[in-house]
Amino acid sequence: MDLVPRSEVEHRLRRLQAWMQEESVDAVFTLQNADLFYFSGTIQAGLLCLPSTAEPLYLIQKSLSRARTESPWERLLQLSGMKKVPDLLAAEGLDRLRRVGLEMDVLPANYYLRFQSLFPGVEFVDASEAIRKTRMIKSAYEVGQIRQAARQLELAFTEMPGWIRPGGAELEVQACLEGFLRRKGHQGITRMRGFNNEIAYGTLSSGPSACYPTLFPGPVGFIGLYPGIPNGGSERKLAMGDPLMADIVGGHGGYIADKTRTFVLGELARDMRDGHEFVLEMMRGIEARLRPGALCSEIYRYTLERIRESPYSDHFMGVGDSKVRFVGHGVGLELDELPVLAASFDIPLQAGMTIAVEPKIFFPERGGVGIENTYLITETGFQNLTPFPQEVIAC
Repeated sequence: MDLVPRSEVEHRLRRLQAWMQEESVDAVFTLQNADLFYFSGTIQAGLLCLPSTAEPLYLIQKSLSRARTESPWERLLQLSGMKKVPDLLAAEGLDRLRRVGLEMDVLPANYYLRFQSLFPGVEFVDASEAIRKTRMIKSAYEVGQIRQAARQLELAFTEMPGWIRPGGAELEVQACLEGFLRRKGHQGITRMRGFNNEIAYGTLSSGPSACYPTLFPGPVGFIGLYPGIPNGGSERKLAMGDPLMADIVGGHGGYIADKTRTFVLGELARDMRDGHEFVLEMMRGIEARLRPGALCSEIYRYTLERIRESPYSDHFMGVGDSKVRFVGHGVGLELDELPVLAASFDIPLQAGMTIAVEPKIFFPERGGVGIENTYLITETGFQNLTPFPQEVIAC
């Protein structure tokens, strides 16, 4: 079992503590799975208290024994119910809390109200942005996990042409892909932070499926099997000339890599092939801007300027009301991490960020073309963590 080293969680804690001390926050309470894992090395039901000047205290309802196996921290205690939290904190010297941070972007309202009841003298503040910005910069250990997730995708995409055949269903190809990835160690789920955002391995969308309306906050459409789970491949049969967009997430050790390539049965129509070539040229322009200090918003504005000069502006990054207004997003423990290459993100790139960049163009009722790579921002520029041929792949 690949356990998170103590040096990792210590470094993460120190970075969040710097924010706590700057903002006069005495502690941060975390309950969300990705944050629990990030700061403790394990995911157990309970409350992780991160004090501003001391080691964490993890109050665990289930399972304490597993936490002791997986977490490098020592202060792990059994929690029989939330009403016991104040007494357990006091017994560990944490009885003078005045300002406490919460994950207010994801914390259910009933927990927030419960904390207000349990700690009547405490001011609760939003720590979600500080947590997400702490997680935004990846360590060498985290990048190593993402590399392994990316390796899964490289192996799977190499095999994919053998699974694509005329008359086969999207779902059949996706089943082959998911089974292959699982056997290569894929973790089987993809976490997202956004409320009601759900996805498993990603999607394979053939022809007009890629233009199908979807609530998912990404550019690629998909039909799915039924309205109750509008996700993944459908029963649509593949036809000659169909572009097949494979937008797939690898997963290892909790961390993910995101990658898209475009496949085709036979020959792709000339106008769609030209669109794909335009996307590749745009990606080269984006790559030239992936360096520390570059503003996320400026990179996005570059893509808008390029697309305005092209014949593809109406259907860049989605079709109709499914269009999205970004061209890249952070990845790590979740698919929708910071930073985001969008107009409202005036934050500079920093070494250690991992970003999935995905310029895509769509042809209504016909399909989509484009690519996606996961990049590591380095001290001098970038490294592509998902190398693979970027041209349309004929099957």
